[in-house]
Amino acid sequence: MPEIRQLTIDGRCNGPDGSANGGYACGAFARLCPMPVAVTLHAPPRLDRPLRAEVGGRRAHLWDGDQLIATAAPTEHRVGHVDPVSSADAIQASGQYPGRLNHPFPRCFVCGPDRKPGEGLLLAPGPVPGRAATVACPWVPDATVTGENGRVLPEFVWSVLDCPSGWTADLVTAPKVLGWMRAELETLPTPGDQCVVVGRLDTYDDHGLASTSVLYDSRGTVLARATTRWFAP
Repeated sequence: MPEIRQLTIDGRCNGPDGSANGGYACGAFARLCPMPVAVTLHAPPRLDRPLRAEVGGRRAHLWDGDQLIATAAPTEHRVGHVDPVSSADAIQASGQYPGRLNHPFPRCFVCGPDRKPGEGLLLAPGPVPGRAATVACPWVPDATVTGENGRVLPEFVWSVLDCPSGWTADLVTAPKVLGWMRAELETLPTPGDQCVVVGRLDTYDDHGLASTSVLYDSRGTVLARATTRWFAP
């Protein structure tokens, strides 16, 4: 019999208005699972509402009443590599963030330009000069995203790996939302760490896109990495 757990996603952690940021939802659900998993989103997770997680066996399921929201399962998929970007180049790339002036979800907790400091993560992934289909931006976590051990909670790392991977394509004219995510977390950063997140577009077709994203520390050491798949909402 599966173990029943409850997951409530804080209202501030939205992606589109009224539903959770995809990376955050995937990370929060994955954290309830006893083994590393990939998460598939079937429907937008609602905010500030108790969701029922059935954990156990080969698959875990997240429900909102009788609606299936997400499925988590072990996977043999291993996330690829994206070369690091210097802090200076990440800052330069961030200055060209296309979502700053035109964003499909301007109040997104992770990359929405309408959020104020302290309300959101304010990531601004922009194109890296000289590297095709690659974006980067700096990220300095603060105490609002940390746990009792003083390190960033895993679900926020999933969030940071999520949005930049989407901005490897044109989300302004062709908005997409996260549908599948696999993250590998090696070291959780601490508040004040000077991090850089890099995303690279791997494939793009009529069905959606797939990307790889990597979170680096200031020395160019990999902290976490993810593969994401995005689809039209």
